[in-house]
Amino acid sequence: MNIIHLVRATTWGGGERYAYDLVRASVQAGHDVIVVTKGSPAVDGKMAECGARLVRMPLGGVFDFVSPLRLAGMIRKMDGDEAVVHVHTFKDAEIAARAKTLVGKSKRVRIVCTRHLVKMGKRSPRWSYIFRQTDALIFVSELAEREFLKGSPDVSPEKIRVIPNSIVPPKIEPRAASHADNPGNAGATILFTGRLSEEKGIEDLITALSLLDNLDFRVRIAGTGKTDYVDGLHRLTESCGVADRVDWLGFTSDVFAEIGQADICVAPSVARESFGLTLLEFMSQGRPVIATDSGAQPEIITDRSDGFLIPPHRPDRLAETIRELTENPELRKRIGDNARRTFSERFSFERFFERITRVYEGF
Repeated sequence: MNIIHLVRATTWGGGERYAYDLVRASVQAGHDVIVVTKGSPAVDGKMAECGARLVRMPLGGVFDFVSPLRLAGMIRKMDGDEAVVHVHTFKDAEIAARAKTLVGKSKRVRIVCTRHLVKMGKRSPRWSYIFRQTDALIFVSELAEREFLKGSPDVSPEKIRVIPNSIVPPKIEPRAASHADNPGNAGATILFTGRLSEEKGIEDLITALSLLDNLDFRVRIAGTGKTDYVDGLHRLTESCGVADRVDWLGFTSDVFAEIGQADICVAPSVARESFGLTLLEFMSQGRPVIATDSGAQPEIITDRSDGFLIPPHRPDRLAETIRELTENPELRKRIGDNARRTFSERFSFERFFERITRVYEGF
């Protein structure tokens, strides 16, 4: 199968990881895969690891006439009479649609678009053309689909699929028992991983820590963000009296090594997350996670079964749940074991890739 991914981002994030895992799996399955990028070292360096061929194009906006022409030419030169173009933004769907028009009937082109955002769709002649040319529209969550359809876009329902995200977790040895696994010691290592920005709820986490009097814990925060914002977080830990209990790890190349040493994982986002890959990272390693219910998180976690869901902007509830898990190792183990099972049964990459492949093949 000929597969082309258009990846316009210049920084690495969840959408790029989604494409990366798909590209790598497709290459391993024996498909001929090309990744088209804007030439960003951050993206190209990672994509080069997959074994796919990299091609650079402008991937601009409405007035980018070069990318559709070059993409059409590339498709015409491919072996076989079919090609799949997988895009991850509607801007790239427009480029693919124009290339498909240029290719005409000389080759069958299927455009697959994954929608990674929680945002209403649009209705206009321009968008109708894009959606008409797009063969499949994948939403990473039911929330993302519902929000998109609120805009009454001109999309045939037969083209829509909801396929939850997935990750490829590493195969690591089970963690050795820590001090926190001893019921006689009420201590725990708490982990946050992700971009350090306002929508991730880190202020709520720091405020929650200030409410945990007489509790033995250590918090590790892995991620980077804008300097002014991160400096403000450091000042907040000082004013809350918890600076000496927080470790700032910065960029972490091996996040799973950190997860392996954590007892409790937190994802206190205050934004409407379309789907949190971080939750799957935690769950795949059997870690109990505390997440907010502000987005698609309830589609992933069942409260108090395989994780905990709390309202956003409620540091008191976050503190209460951290305390409960810190003081109850048996509860941590039960929730963590259930989380690992949920990942294996509902969100495994094998299941995800099988569903994506069926879309590539025309459902």
